[in-house]
Amino acid sequence: MENTRSREISRETARRFLILRQGFLQGRRGKDGALKAINRLECIQTDPISVVHRNQHLVLHNRVRDYKPSHLEELLYKDRLVFEYWCNGKSIIPIEDFPYFRYRMKNPSQFHSPFYERIKARREELKEAISYVLSEIEKYGPLSAQEVDQKGKIKRKAATSVLNLLWDCGDIMVHHLEGNRRYYDLAEHMVGPNTDVETPSREEYERFMIEKYMRANGFIDTRDWRFGWLPLKVFQRKMLIKELVENHRLIPVKIEGVKHVYYFLEEYLRLLEGSDEPIGKGVHFIAPLDNLIWNRKMILEIFDFNYAWEVYKVPEKRVYGYYVMPILYGGRFIGRLDPKLDRQNKKMIINSLLLEKKDLDRSLTSELATALQRFLDFHDVSNVSIGRTQPPELKNAIMRELS
Repeated sequence: MENTRSREISRETARRFLILRQGFLQGRRGKDGALKAINRLECIQTDPISVVHRNQHLVLHNRVRDYKPSHLEELLYKDRLVFEYWCNGKSIIPIEDFPYFRYRMKNPSQFHSPFYERIKARREELKEAISYVLSEIEKYGPLSAQEVDQKGKIKRKAATSVLNLLWDCGDIMVHHLEGNRRYYDLAEHMVGPNTDVETPSREEYERFMIEKYMRANGFIDTRDWRFGWLPLKVFQRKMLIKELVENHRLIPVKIEGVKHVYYFLEEYLRLLEGSDEPIGKGVHFIAPLDNLIWNRKMILEIFDFNYAWEVYKVPEKRVYGYYVMPILYGGRFIGRLDPKLDRQNKKMIINSLLLEKKDLDRSLTSELATALQRFLDFHDVSNVSIGRTQPPELKNAIMRELS
């Protein structure tokens, strides 16, 4: 697509732009810093896997210097400044966005909602159970599936199905957690009097989600099947991009050595043009579902780094490990870390730490050790064991730095 406003940039500039846009290196602190990071990212994908801290906590750990999981828990269940719903998968989302998500909540059949897909065929037979659960919450306040089960009217499996369906449809929200148990309350009790809950139109919802998606990704890729987190076909994405370019909302960008043309929001032009400045050499261990690496094809093209999360592969087909995390060093991905937290013995087990380069650089070793120590502190452990490393001498070099 020819356009006089298009930009041509180096890969280094593209990398810096993405890292800065994704909220790294902002120096944020505390719960307020966590909220600002979520607002900047637009949403953070959640994940139940807890080999180490869960994905949402790892994402914030990399963007908030003194982040603690309690910060997010307070934002969710005490301050209610963020909420959980479907965005990039199940996600943490700023509460200001809640009114727009009402459209999807009220029209789940128009979207792929995992809970709704599993249960919608049984919605009629669950009608009485749905009415019962809603009346119990209205009477007694927040309830979990276990408590609904204990009342004897509905078995826990059915109670869980009903609660999931009601959550998917926006009738209830998670009020708080006790361990891994979720307590639900009516949404109308939780969104607050200052939150407009009027349901938007389909057009308003789609426009909002497309803008949100474009801000969240930094560079926009018409090949992305999750474009706008909407069921859009390829020709629809391309027509939409063409319209936004013509209306001066988007600018095409050609990246050195990359055939595919990306786009970015016009409001990020200054950030892009300021991305020629060095961004330092700190090390970050990137969560498998971190916003920066949502688009794996883009990461391969721009960073020349091929990443696959191997958690769902059978063990014999894993190359790097079960919970392998990319290692970001300055503006480059330089390797992979496969950690596991031994909670019982308060120990971090590094199954492998593999660098792409075979030569060991002393400053890099120091940065890796600093990042690993911060990772240990974040998980509240002091003991660490390191298994396989590449190069082999990296293990002893890091242990020396840690000691």
